[in-house]
Amino acid sequence: MREKLEAWRRDYNEVRPHNAIGYNVPINLYNPGGATSTPP
Repeated sequence: MREKLEAWRRDYNEVRPHNAIGYNVPINLYNPGGATSTPP
């Protein structure tokens, strides 16, 4: 379950664009250089 939740979190925050923020991914709001989170 933990792995599935982590995969969903990464997809939601680092891959999937969001309409409310101009079709950007949320990680770009905090890391404009495009850096993603590190694997656990």
